[in-house]
Amino acid sequence: MSLARAEIERCDWDSIECGCGRSARHLAELLESLIEGSAGAGAIRALDDHVFIQSNLMAPAPAVCSVAMAMLADGVSVNRIDDVLWLILWLAAGEEDGDSIEASRYWQCVERIRDGLWLIYRELFDARSAAAIGYANDILEIIEWDPMRLQSYRRICGLE
Repeated sequence: MSLARAEIERCDWDSIECGCGRSARHLAELLESLIEGSAGAGAIRALDDHVFIQSNLMAPAPAVCSVAMAMLADGVSVNRIDDVLWLILWLAAGEEDGDSIEASRYWQCVERIRDGLWLIYRELFDARSAAAIGYANDILEIIEWDPMRLQSYRRICGLE
């Protein structure tokens, strides 16, 4: 079993209200098809209006973020990496939703991404596409708590 599948299985998708107003179960099915490689080219971008509406993060965002980060840990194919990083960037750049930042969906997503910080750096170094480099760089700009480390890595990668 992959880490991403384990993340899907550990979540109670039926109890989460999707941004579209239904149960988030259909998101688990979409994420599973992404892992299998059977989803269409625009499948991840179809999560708009479900996981986030414009920049507002919806209830499934933290769970989807966990699956996306697990997908990075499992290894994402060259033809999917841009989409997975695009999704993670949208989650990292989402809007606050709670009374306190600690309780917000945004902060839950940032914590999950920071837990996998080195996966994002790996994508910056792998340079699989210009888009992947740009998304990884933008994600790190948002979540990296050590600006000197980010600057150093950018220099090593030839981005500065």
